[in-house]
Amino acid sequence: MAMTNQERFVASCESLGEADVRQKLAANQYTDRRIVWASDWLEALENGKSDALKAEERSSLLRKASKPTGYARFAALAATIVVVATAIAFIKLGWLR
Repeated sequence: MAMTNQERFVASCESLGEADVRQKLAANQYTDRRIVWASDWLEALENGKSDALKAEERSSLLRKASKPTGYARFAALAATIVVVATAIAFIKLGWLR
């Protein structure tokens, strides 16, 4: 029996994976009908996940969000260098006794 358009689309979603389907949805790369099918597929996927897996995914996202970016690390290092250089200047000038 031949697959319907929806069945073919769902099969393509399964081969793409959840992240890519979400990315395509966010970028408005699907037609109206496919938006509904993709949303339904993602909802079914979410409903099939265990509570432990959902909690792990949320935890993973929070860990990623809490890591400092390269720019933040650079800014923190630069601020530390400025503070130390200022303290050394104050000591050499005798302003700090």
